Amino acid sequence: MPKTHNKKRNIGIIYEQIIQHVCKKAMENNEVDAEQGIGIIKECFRKGTQLNKEYKLFKALAETNGVSGHLANSIIFEAKKACNQMFDSEKLEKEKSSLIKKLNYNFGKGVIFEENIENYKLYATIQTLLNEWRDPKNASFDLTTKYEIKLHESLTADNIKDVKPKNSIKADRLTFKLMNEIFDKKYKSILNESQNKLLYYFSSNKEEDLDNACNSLKNDTQCLLEEYMESCNNKILLEKYRSINSQINELSTEQIDKKSLQKYLLLAKLREELLGEE
Repeated sequence: MPKTHNKKRNIGIIYEQIIQHVCKKAMENNEVDAEQGIGIIKECFRKGTQLNKEYKLFKALAETNGVSGHLANSIIFEAKKACNQMFDSEKLEKEKSSLIKKLNYNFGKGVIFEENIENYKLYATIQTLLNEWRDPKNASFDLTTKYEIKLHESLTADNIKDVKPKNSIKADRLTFKLMNEIFDKKYKSILNESQNKLLYYFSSNKEEDLDNACNSLKNDTQCLLEEYMESCNNKILLEKYRSINSQINELSTEQIDKKSLQKYLLLAKLREELLGEE
């Protein structure tokens, strides 16, 4: 019998729900609950845990798109192989049960799981596949094939361009102060200089500085990417980076909203990796 999808044990859904809950509590000036959520993430998803391994694989599958059909097949093959080699299934389920218990204890039974997730169908598809791939002896061939086709469609789908809302909501001074304090305490040392600048300009409503920074980051990263591609002999990597370069071309450098800011934060990380910075 195929395994039934359980959204409360879906690592992608759980992680997104915790993040949404933390942001909501921070906006409500409830720093205690926000700190508790951050603490649970740091503890349960720390490096070396099974939850960390599953989430990293999950995230890679969920966030990859715009690749060729051939590359999508390779990604699915490698993900399936990783599921058979990198997980201790019994330990993973224990860690997941412990995470759910902590969430229910700290925030109330079921509270976290009431948060709505935008990409629910895709997340359900990926988690079901991870479960099936980890247990090939009991996996459903029909279900696995059906969901692998869905994942393949997601991996090869083009990005949908973001549309900026007519009325963007600006944070008030109190909310900005609280969010800035939480950010400085937990994340500033983790992000690179470019990422910190982008977040500062965005949160401070310095639109002209933000537009200029994004434009510069886009141009610099494309130049670095082209240099890397000229010296790269790996066909799979070349195809992947050509796709990335195409996506960078489509990024707007005007009127940056929250969704496009996330892409520029990723772009700043890519630039750092291409430069070989620590």
